[in-house]
Formats: sequence, C-alpha cells, structure tokens
Amino acid sequence: MLTISKPLSVGQAQSYHRKEFTSREQNYWSQRGEMRGEWQGRLAEQLGLRGPVSEQDFARLSQGQHPQTGEQLVRQRASSQYKDADGKSIRSMEHRAGWDATFSAPKSVSLTALVGGDTRVREAHREAVTTALHELERYTQARIGGNHPPETTGKFIAAKFEHDTVRPVDGYVAPQLHTHAVLFNITERDNSETRAIQPQSLFASQQLATAIYQSELTYRLRQLGYEITAGRSGAPEIKGYSQEYLDASSPRSQQIREYLERTGKNGKEAAEIAAHSTRDRKEIHSTA
Repeated sequence: MLTISKPLSVGQAQSYHRKEFTSREQNYWSQRGEMRGEWQGRLAEQLGLRGPVSEQDFARLSQGQHPQTGEQLVRQRASSQYKDADGKSIRSMEHRAGWDATFSAPKSVSLTALVGGDTRVREAHREAVTTALHELERYTQARIGGNHPPETTGKFIAAKFEHDTVRPVDGYVAPQLHTHAVLFNITERDNSETRAIQPQSLFASQQLATAIYQSELTYRLRQLGYEITAGRSGAPEIKGYSQEYLDASSPRSQQIREYLERTGKNGKEAAEIAAHSTRDRKEIHSTA
C-alpha cells in the first residue's frame, strides 16, 4: 500500500536522507551498505538527474533549488508566528521540502523475497512501485496562488530508496520490503515556469496509486508462478502462509495496534503518533 507523509521541512528532509533513507541500518537483511537511491519523474529527466541520488542534489532540491546550478526554482517561505481570530499564537511551517510516499509490500511478499531469497519477487515490487509512481505523477499540480485554481502539470521529481526491514522490536528485526519515494516540492508548468506543488491532488490519488501498485504486483507475482489470495486488508498475499505466521512476523504492526487499544484511539493521525511513541532505537544486526 501507499502512505504519504505530512510535508517535510528542509531540515527534516536532509536529516532523513542522512539518517534514514541511505543508512545501512535500514537494510539489515541485505547488508549492502549505504543506499544511494534512484531518480524517477519527468522533471527529474529534464533536469538531468540520472544514476544514484547524491547528497548535494538531494539537499538542493529540498531547498527548492536547481540540483546542478543551485538556482532558486521555488521561493522559500520562512516560518512566522501570528495570532488567529481567537488570539491563539500560530507558527506557520517553513518551506515544504516535499513528501515521503512509502510503498509497503504485503508481509508474505517480504518474507518470500527476503527470507525465501527469491530476488525476482523483490524486482516485482520495484517494477510495481515504478509503475504506480508513474501514474501518480500524472496528477501532479502546480500551486498558482491567489484565487487561481491549481494547474495540472504531470511532472515531479522523486528520489526512491528501497529498504528491507522495520525498526527492531525487543531486539528482533522483522523483514519488511518497502520503498520511500521523496516527492520534492517542485513542478514545472507548460510555459517552463517552476512552481511549488499543490499536494491535495497527490493525496486524492493515493488510493488509486495503491490499487495500481497492488494490481501490478499481483500480475508480476502470478507471472512468476505464485498463487495469490486476498489478505486482511485486501492486499495481495502469496498463498501458503498462515495468518498466525504472518502476524508473528509483524511485531511492529502488533506493537502499534496494542498502543492504540491501550489509549482507545484510532485513525491515521493516532497511528502516526503510536508509531513514533513505540519505536525502538535503530541498531545494526546480522542477518542471522
């Protein structure tokens, strides 16, 4: 499935790039060292972004700058404080660097690819993510400002980072294949004018992108000879795993569910709070 984060500030985006997206702590099961990432998007191609994602290119784009020249493409907005109609102090958010769009493979797919060692399944996940992002890009809109409606551009820049585990729970690192796609807050109109993104269209297309990812994944897995069944949330699961085994292989999800039950809360925001409140410190473990 696809989840899209709240907007990332420049500091958050650059910190995540160093500590989250490219760190080998995120890839216990493959132990391939630092992840370099991969570019995708029509605007990425226009700006000559090919090959691995460099720290400089990522940093400049997070600040709304051209990755090669450093030219400011999107005007940055500084954080400011003001009072609302009730006299309450409100601090506005600084420049939005972008959003983290995360595609997570169903648990049985992660187990088959990572524990079972079928690299073809991992490639099927990659191809499904690429297809879903390509379709999501079509709904990208530019923020025009004033009373003008947003304009559909169909262009964005995405930096993809593939990970294979979640955070440890009581020392156990569960396999979980997922891809972070950082969608930078830059798009381009037909007249070549660069603008910030109007994100509502991306969030509105989130369920569509999830359906496309799952449909593509199902097709590719069946082509590999796997039997597919509908999982708990309707996601495609590879047939042959018991629900008890899948649950036992998902201690992080269970940890979040238990927190929500204890607090009596539910919903997306509550789940995000639970995820931050319950997570253990990252550690480097061997595959064994």
